Amino acid sequence: MANLTWYGAPLMSPPGKLGWGSAILAYCALLFGMLAIGAPAQQHGLVEGLWITEALAIALPAAFVLGVAGIRFAPWLGLRRVSWKHVLVAVGLAAANQPVVSFLTWMAHSLLPRAVVDDFDAKQRLLDTVFRANAIPMLVTVTLAAPLGEELFFRGFALPALRRSWGPLAALLVSGALFSLLHMDAVGFIGLMEIGVFLAVLRWWSGSLWAAVIGHAVNNGIAGGAFLLGLEDPDLPPPPEVLALGATLFVDGACQLARLLRRPMPDDAEELPGGPGRGAAAALGLTWIAAVIWGLRLVLALRGAS
Repeated sequence: MANLTWYGAPLMSPPGKLGWGSAILAYCALLFGMLAIGAPAQQHGLVEGLWITEALAIALPAAFVLGVAGIRFAPWLGLRRVSWKHVLVAVGLAAANQPVVSFLTWMAHSLLPRAVVDDFDAKQRLLDTVFRANAIPMLVTVTLAAPLGEELFFRGFALPALRRSWGPLAALLVSGALFSLLHMDAVGFIGLMEIGVFLAVLRWWSGSLWAAVIGHAVNNGIAGGAFLLGLEDPDLPPPPEVLALGATLFVDGACQLARLLRRPMPDDAEELPGGPGRGAAAALGLTWIAAVIWGLRLVLALRGAS
């Protein structure tokens, strides 16, 4: 039976071991890991804790599921060589996307309840303090650790799994929403979701996860630089020209996305057998369990010291 289509793009990919259930179960493990591993690790030491969070709480659940399914990592995740054209486009588009994020965040900041906005502003001031106190370590962390860990899970693992069950449009939106939800930021939710959708498009357009990693690194590098330059003061709204540019680019981006979805989009996640095997999957699972136990013990130690 022929695959269903949506404006010429395949809605359903051939059935396989991975689908929406695998993505959601792994995401639940990710969220639990954020609480049990990431939060205590970051309380113990912020920079080191962020690296631990990205590796053990975010990337590891995806690797475990792929290992259990016996699927080769690189073909599914899209770890293919990326051309210089794709690199340059990813860098340019990620930089050009900054006004869009500013516009969407400003809209949410203007419309959401005051208590929610005050929490966001307090978080921005805290991040400003953290970046100024740890400028180089934080810039390295947000431009390396975060793009690698988060892209491996969201655009490498979850995006193609969701697409195989729900089609390209739903996969873009749901993976973007899950990515945004991870950051637990009501004011920034729509802006972060837009970033997630943008990075997913980079992966599909280029056929390589590395384009999304590069785009993510550029986005985080610019955001980190803005903190260091004092441009993220919540009391100072973006200039009107930035907001107008962001709104214009947002509308244009939505139109470009609609055009992209009208064209056939090849399923670049190859579900090939020959993965690391059950032994490696068991080792990954035991590593995650050990990290959870370590995190819970660290929580108890921190509470005992307070």
